[in-house]
Amino acid sequence: MRGSAASDSSVWSRLPQKLGDAVRPRIPEIARACVDAIAAEIPEYSSRFADGPGRASAIELARRGIERDVDRVGTPALWQADRLAGFRGHGRDAFHSGLSREAVQAAVRVSSRVTWRWIADIAREAGLSGDVLYGAAEGMFADVETSMTAVAEGYSAAEAAVSGTGERHRRLLRALLGGRAFAAEPFPAETANEVDGLAAAGPPLPERLAAVAFRALPGAPEFPPDLLPEHVPADPAGDPPAALTPAPDVDLIGLTGLPPGWTAAVGPLVPPAQAPESFRVARRAVDLAARGLLDAPGPVIWCRDHVTTLLLLADEFLVAQLASTTLEPLAGLSGRRREQLAETLLALVRTRGSAPELGRLLDLHPQTIRARLKKLGELFGEKLDDPAERLRLELALLAERALPDRG
Repeated sequence: MRGSAASDSSVWSRLPQKLGDAVRPRIPEIARACVDAIAAEIPEYSSRFADGPGRASAIELARRGIERDVDRVGTPALWQADRLAGFRGHGRDAFHSGLSREAVQAAVRVSSRVTWRWIADIAREAGLSGDVLYGAAEGMFADVETSMTAVAEGYSAAEAAVSGTGERHRRLLRALLGGRAFAAEPFPAETANEVDGLAAAGPPLPERLAAVAFRALPGAPEFPPDLLPEHVPADPAGDPPAALTPAPDVDLIGLTGLPPGWTAAVGPLVPPAQAPESFRVARRAVDLAARGLLDAPGPVIWCRDHVTTLLLLADEFLVAQLASTTLEPLAGLSGRRREQLAETLLALVRTRGSAPELGRLLDLHPQTIRARLKKLGELFGEKLDDPAERLRLELALLAERALPDRG
């Protein structure tokens, strides 16, 4: 199983820069030692890494990989999508070179072991503490896990291109997303038969899946092929562009590397028969984000983080009606005054707090809050004491925030 985005890079980032400075001049030696060990321990590599262009190429590849990893020491956590994409490339190259999957994974283990021994010796020579050695070991172990998984994914992708698994994945994706749009009902018989047939040709379907919807602005670059693991059924260039994954937190790590102009939304995890619903929610999130109604810190929108907004905006006409009718008492106020009272009203219906409590919450003097509460009492009267009306007010205020153009 692949680790999280932070499983390797954040560990290395906490180590002192002194470790990287000590290791960096020795990287060419480490690279040669790695290649020598692989050739000595793995028969399939022995002739390939003998003297000549093959050995020189392997040493240079190892040097670049070690250098890239050492660059993480003492720096803010860096995204590792490029690193994992490189290992997937190694797996594909190994397949086309006639190497076995076991051999290429063994090469990762051997190289990691040799690199770790060199780093440990260099750290001791530099007088670094045991805590630094422990941190470096933790980072190396995380690297081995993610690297071997990525190599296996690349190898499997190359096999799939030859065996037709990639096309089966795309057909399975379309069959699942083309199922009945009502999540409580099973697939129609025709769709169920197609899904069963496609699933029978490969691993069994997982118990839960999350759908991914994509949007690319006109003129955006093509979807980079290495952003998703090869075992994930995906068709970013399809109509509509989509993907399915049973492990979104792991499989979708690479999507933070989406090129400019691309957005992805990850729907909820659901049983396979409800995949169309997950995709519907994801597409809705992409549409709302394109209109500026859904905020996300990057190109990936996780629907689980926006459930309230997605629920409120499931029917924009109704929610706009709710806001306008419920908040009608505020309609006659000026913009700034209305904004202040709406802010206080939302805090009041959420907390039922006193003036001092609301003052601390809103960073205002209690006397200011008392004046606002008096005005709100005049405007809304007994509704402020009715639990059902307070819920209606809270929903209306949240809806108004979600649809500012209708406020």
